[in-house]
Amino acid sequence: MKKITLFVISILLINSNSFAQDYKAMMDDNSINFYTVCKEAEKHFKTIDKYKKGSGYKPFQRWKNANEYKYFPSGRRDNISPDFVSKSYQTFRRKNPLSSRARTGDLFDNGWNELGPSFVNTITGHYSAGLGRVEDHYVNPSDANKMYLGSRSGGFWKSSDGGANWQGGSTDFLPASGVNTIAVSPTNPDSVLINIRNSSNGNSHGIYRSTDGGDTWILSNFSPVNIGFGGLGSSFKIYKIVYHPTVSNLIFVGTSKGIYRSDDNLATWTRLINSGDIVDIAFHPTDPDMIYLYDNYYWGTNKNYVMRSTDRGLSYTQSSLIVGNNDNRSGHLSVSNPCEDCLYFASGNGVWKSNDKGMNFTFLSNPAQGAGGFAVNDSDTTKMIYGYLDIVASGNEGQTFSQVTYWSLGNTMHGTGDFQTRYDNSTAYVHADLRIAKSVNGVFYIGTDGFFCKSTDNGTTWEILSKEVGIRENYKLGVSQSNHFRSISGSQDNGTSIKYKDNWVEFYGADGMEGLIHPLNDDWMIGSLQNGGRRRTKDGGLSQDGVTPPNNGSAAWEAPIAYDPNNQMRVYDFRDSVYVSEDFGSTWTYRGQPSTFTGTIGQAAIAENNSNIIVISKDDKIEKSVDAGATFVSIKGTLPTSSIQDIAFDPNDDDVIIVVYGTWQNDNNKIFITTDGGTTWTNSTYNLGNIPMHTVVIDHSNASNIYLGAEMGVYTKAMTDNSWTLYNTQLPNTTVQELEIVNGSNTLKAATWGRGMWEYSLVNRNAYPSIMTTKISDQPTDDTPREGVAQFITSTISYDTSPTSVFIKWSANNPTFDNTIAMTNTVDSTWKSQTAIPTFSSGTKVYFKVFAVGTSNDTTETYKFMYEVKSFEYCAASSAIDIYN
Repeated sequence: MKKITLFVISILLINSNSFAQDYKAMMDDNSINFYTVCKEAEKHFKTIDKYKKGSGYKPFQRWKNANEYKYFPSGRRDNISPDFVSKSYQTFRRKNPLSSRARTGDLFDNGWNELGPSFVNTITGHYSAGLGRVEDHYVNPSDANKMYLGSRSGGFWKSSDGGANWQGGSTDFLPASGVNTIAVSPTNPDSVLINIRNSSNGNSHGIYRSTDGGDTWILSNFSPVNIGFGGLGSSFKIYKIVYHPTVSNLIFVGTSKGIYRSDDNLATWTRLINSGDIVDIAFHPTDPDMIYLYDNYYWGTNKNYVMRSTDRGLSYTQSSLIVGNNDNRSGHLSVSNPCEDCLYFASGNGVWKSNDKGMNFTFLSNPAQGAGGFAVNDSDTTKMIYGYLDIVASGNEGQTFSQVTYWSLGNTMHGTGDFQTRYDNSTAYVHADLRIAKSVNGVFYIGTDGFFCKSTDNGTTWEILSKEVGIRENYKLGVSQSNHFRSISGSQDNGTSIKYKDNWVEFYGADGMEGLIHPLNDDWMIGSLQNGGRRRTKDGGLSQDGVTPPNNGSAAWEAPIAYDPNNQMRVYDFRDSVYVSEDFGSTWTYRGQPSTFTGTIGQAAIAENNSNIIVISKDDKIEKSVDAGATFVSIKGTLPTSSIQDIAFDPNDDDVIIVVYGTWQNDNNKIFITTDGGTTWTNSTYNLGNIPMHTVVIDHSNASNIYLGAEMGVYTKAMTDNSWTLYNTQLPNTTVQELEIVNGSNTLKAATWGRGMWEYSLVNRNAYPSIMTTKISDQPTDDTPREGVAQFITSTISYDTSPTSVFIKWSANNPTFDNTIAMTNTVDSTWKSQTAIPTFSSGTKVYFKVFAVGTSNDTTETYKFMYEVKSFEYCAASSAIDIYN
């Protein structure tokens, strides 16, 4: 009856302006259709400048991007279990007990290898560098060196030396990867409780307990089964877990279903408020019976009040009205030891103080920031911090506030010099978007979308503590085929980053998206930001320029971009139309557009052998071009009416195409394959069941092994097999957003949502020779290689012994590879071609691969490299102009 009533209320209010203003409440209410939420959000953003930072438009677009594929096309959310993914994963494991058997290799003896980033090494063009979103933290009041943090998608981390070093990974293999609240026993800092939740929607998998300081975890009695909210549409969320500071074994749990109280350390509990969103809990410093709650439930009546208990949390009554809060739901509570009976309340509409245990409140001021976090100094009530995008601090008990942090490294408050210098020297940089603020023994600690930080001088200066925490939330990944160690990745809030062999370069800010690296010149890259903005570098990330197509129309949140496999300076940009650049992004030309759908292209792939063949999709629509994107025809056929998440061509056969789906439905329709170029499709889900998929790649082996990245797990099978196996050894249970293959090193790389980037060996190729790098004498650029200049090829090769032979196969103008040049081991692992590839006239396209043969005839081949010979006269003229200019 409650659900029906709520639905009726939503219909009655659907056209009201006030309802549109709080679309965020609708996001978490699964009884409201996904597309209804989108409609109301867009209505709201028509009334404001949605492109102004802090407007909320970007978070809404993120939410839309992260959820639409689950519920398309109906938008219905109330018929889906909140633990759909973990149940689907466990069902697969149960039915396929041998699937997760470890595969080892010379590069990856222990399974998947973590690449990071876990440290901000080098900053070039990145104006808001960070590592990932910190949701909660704990600092031991008796030993400030002992601290914990919880991240939205990267789990639980601990430090025993004040943040100098961090240990993570203990939650990597739990049912979900998010930790948003941490409770620690006041008498035993090794006794820890955390909420494990889905990173994408916050739904809880229960409270987990550790008795060894977070090294190991077990599910407590406070589990979905015991609570009774694990079923369809319940969307049970845990916002706060807190121990009573002085009463042993007394625990409170603030949830989306009210407040729970346990007086026996969660062996049992009582649900005392049966509704509401209890997002904050505070305790009187000296009166153990006095407890405060804040309930920001949108449909409830407590948004402008504090809930008070005078009987140790057994019953609650409202405070007096907090005049001026005006239903603002971003409420925070804070207490401070020097003023025992004081309670401070802060929201997006200001800061208030109560002198009488939270009964009556006096307005103090309204800082010019949102309220992502708030804390009063627990040793000095005149000092407090508040903020969201930036942090403001008060030294006069909230009467006035001054800004103390600045979210962009471009701000002069971070000093002068390049971004790296400003980051290194700044004491006012903590990254944008405050998530949590606390005071411990007079020291402020905060978590933001980039770091865990502290201030020992009441917010005047700040120190970043989480410098070795790998919790990056990646969207996409691009790899270098000529340098195993080089890749480019995009992440939420922490922009675009470039992986070198031993460090990372933080390249650009905003939300980082798809990236690509020129196959033969690993210094040439294009990265992306949300909605199709493109940034290019020609020197490995040291400098950059914008290369977004002009008059480009609209683009998807994760807009595709790809190079032509057979003309690698040619780049395709996919948005509402297809654009092509013949000079790696310097200039763009309109090429064509979809024929059966309008709007932005969501996925795209180019065939490896005949690159005139391009496939694009939007939602459930899929089209194919055979004229390099000029025209398209539908190839949907019998494919499901679900949202396509990725498309891949078999590198050995352009008629073989795979599409994958991420829908949260029990449909057994997650993988489809065509072997006739899209004329017919076959369901190849087989034993995967209902696990939502995000990404697919196919390797270049004779078996054409397929690899799938899912919301939980990586899976593989040979093209002709009819069952999938888990390929997950040591890979955390985070969402795998994108997979890429590096041919020469026989490596599979993964961009994860919450634990950064990882790599593993390809199936059955772990002991093969690994061609780690390949270069020609003059790397491809705008004006090289030049005609008349010989091109030698150099590769570095890793192998347990010495390869029996290393050679090059090459051809001119067509990738037939019908010529051979031997390579010689010159020093250590370096091999060089015995003769150069012959010189050719300008305009000639040269194709080549490097081959390394092992002692068991285990042969590795690189990707198909190519370069176009440039006119010497033109290049000489260009050089002369440069000299005289």
